[in-house]
Amino acid sequence: MTSQPELQNKITGIIGRKGTGKSTKLEELLAGRDRILVIDPQAEHNWTPNEISSLEGLNEFFRWNRKKQEWAASFVPGESIEEDVEDACRIAYKAGDHALAIDEISLFTTAGHMPRALGRTIRTGRHRKMDIYWTGLRANEVPRTLTALTDEFILFSQTEPLDLDAIAKRCGVDVADRVGALKLHEYLIWDVWNGLSFESHASPQPASEPEAVS
Repeated sequence: MTSQPELQNKITGIIGRKGTGKSTKLEELLAGRDRILVIDPQAEHNWTPNEISSLEGLNEFFRWNRKKQEWAASFVPGESIEEDVEDACRIAYKAGDHALAIDEISLFTTAGHMPRALGRTIRTGRHRKMDIYWTGLRANEVPRTLTALTDEFILFSQTEPLDLDAIAKRCGVDVADRVGALKLHEYLIWDVWNGLSFESHASPQPASEPEAVS
């Protein structure tokens, strides 16, 4: 068994079909964090007290929260989704020292392509004290660089052969077989460093509400 290194940051990926519970699980994971930015292409994370829809607003928000210990916000990209995500990642990377969550990553990436600033954030976010969380609809569509650098996978139901093949290549055939047999809201957790996977049937709890911009 490979021993787990002392991680400078952690990357957590959540994969599952529509309606399986990915966004709710993401909210549960972020509930214990003090400083949170969610890149929210579908404007689903209304539990955050600050919804930001412009890059100028995002810059202003980071200026406002610079000395605050607790805050949470969601950034909703516009029609130029990839460009907006790219710029949002630059802003978040410069600010550093927070948890960055990227929902429905397959809306602006492919298996072979990530926006450049997003790629830098994934590769070197540890230097900016950034833990990364991401969700994706299909395992086969997630950028390979991202899956290669992810430390923990939370896997909801996948049934398409290409998606199960992608999980098998990254997590092992046994994990892929178990994912293929999951019911709607069940999931497995597979940790890269200790190789454990287990089923959970627990209902995620809602996140607390950090301070809003006044």
